[in-house]
Amino acid sequence: MKSQCLRNIKKFSFPHRTMDIWNSLNDATVTAESVHKFREKLYKIRYTTR
Repeated sequence: MKSQCLRNIKKFSFPHRTMDIWNSLNDATVTAESVHKFREKLYKIRYTTR
């Protein structure tokens, strides 16, 4: 859950920027067995939706 940002430091921080992206991933990608399989699924999603 995102909190309200009162300062630009928090608004542009890494966790705050990536939270929406992470939440938009499907369950199969998030629960990948290894980092290698996660990256494969992430690249497939990223480059086939364009």
